[in-house]
Amino acid sequence: MSESELTNAIEKFTKDLAGRAETFVRDISTLEVRTFTTPSAQISELAGGELDLNDPGLAGKLQLRAYTKIDFDCDTTVCLPIDANDQIDRSVWDIHQSMVSQALKTRESMLRAMGEALVSALEALQRVGG
Repeated sequence: MSESELTNAIEKFTKDLAGRAETFVRDISTLEVRTFTTPSAQISELAGGELDLNDPGLAGKLQLRAYTKIDFDCDTTVCLPIDANDQIDRSVWDIHQSMVSQALKTRESMLRAMGEALVSALEALQRVGG
């Protein structure tokens, strides 16, 4: 492959990666974690595929128990689960917090990987370009 072809290939890769990075950042700009409960008998039926939360048929099968939304600028909305005595349902809340923590770590890892890929592409372009 000639230097010109290599430069063109790296430029194309960099542009494609930049476009994907823009979509990626838009997709992860808001992190939402919803924790549902459902009767045990419903689990096997619900586990068969992706849940469409807009499906009205799910209304009787899922109960939203906790919700967290974290915007990219760290604005946060949290809905806590309470029991009949207005006390926080600790078991649901602990599981929900664990899922929020995992989602934040995953988002951080994905951002780091995307940043490293962009830096590597730009460095390769600079080396080939002189």
